[in-house]
Amino acid sequence: MKSRPENELILSIARRNIDREEVRALAQTQLDFDYLFDTARAHGLLPLLQKHATTAAGDLFPNHFLSRLKRESVFNSQNVLRLIARQLAIYKLLKQNGIRVAIFKGPLLAQLAYGDISLRQAGDIDVLISREQFSRARDLLQSSGYQMTLELTSSQLASHLTNHCEIQFMTDEWLTLLDLHWDLKPPSFVFKLSADEVMSRLQSVSLAGTEVQTFGSEDLVLYQAMHGAKHLWRRLEWITSMAESLRAMPDVDWDTIVARAKNAHGTRIVGLGLRLVERFSDVHLPSRVLAGLDSAGEMRQMSTRIREQIFSNSGAADSTEANLYNLRVMDRKRDAMLAALHAIFVPTVTDWQALALPDQFHSLYYAFRPLRLSKVYSNTIWQRLKRVGRTERSG
Repeated sequence: MKSRPENELILSIARRNIDREEVRALAQTQLDFDYLFDTARAHGLLPLLQKHATTAAGDLFPNHFLSRLKRESVFNSQNVLRLIARQLAIYKLLKQNGIRVAIFKGPLLAQLAYGDISLRQAGDIDVLISREQFSRARDLLQSSGYQMTLELTSSQLASHLTNHCEIQFMTDEWLTLLDLHWDLKPPSFVFKLSADEVMSRLQSVSLAGTEVQTFGSEDLVLYQAMHGAKHLWRRLEWITSMAESLRAMPDVDWDTIVARAKNAHGTRIVGLGLRLVERFSDVHLPSRVLAGLDSAGEMRQMSTRIREQIFSNSGAADSTEANLYNLRVMDRKRDAMLAALHAIFVPTVTDWQALALPDQFHSLYYAFRPLRLSKVYSNTIWQRLKRVGRTERSG
């Protein structure tokens, strides 16, 4: 079944260079402009939509829609410049105090993938450090006006550092959010590419005239595949930026990527990411690499399902959906089972907020979490059953 024209238009602009005639043809169909705007925003593609709609078919779109896109683009560009200034200040602060730091995602990825720092929707600042330097980095950030958004006891912070990969800091200046990472993903999502490995292979690039360090090319590919998989590839821009990053790195070492994917027990995860690039873009990928990572074609089939559902799935997945998904994308089924057990038993901020316990009783949270979740899920199921009952009675 052919999808609605707004979705086809979004797919056509989700790249660095477009087919102008395709965009112009879709611009002349009957479009719901509110749906087009909201869907592009949900998938992180408003900057690309504004650029390509204006340059390829500015004479075909209504002025009110182009003006709305322009306002959003200007606002986004201002936010991006503000974030870069703050990010570079943080980068210099940490480097000057002997902390090795890498910048990733955000405007830097936009520059690599699209050749323009403003062509990704502005979000948070992301920096990666080693876990051993967290306390020092926290003190430096707090001395510069940033505060952790979570108020944690010493036991809670120790648990968070062990079982998660990042924590947010915020400053009152424009409510800037900083995600301070000490790992690439939480331990519950098995992809054995460590932050220390990546930090040992950083490359230098220029961002707004400043030399900064970021992931090496091969590690960037692995990270993008892992990050998208961790979030069930719910956002089209993650696929687009991975595709365009690969287009911008023609000399990437595919043998290294395959070897590191195998070492990380992540061949299916990386294979799925590359199959999605193949499905959504015209970027050429070596057939031997796809065959090596997805010899049975299971990830190709999964990419087809994602392609069919990408505009109908929105928001974060529930735990059941995520667990079933992990069974399909993780190389080892035991890793998916460990992820499910981690989600059930390892306490999170929500548990700490729901029940305040002294540090000496912190271990009780491991019993409290499954009890709290069982209550949450029971209430959810009960509400669904009531809605079904009301629907049947009204019918």
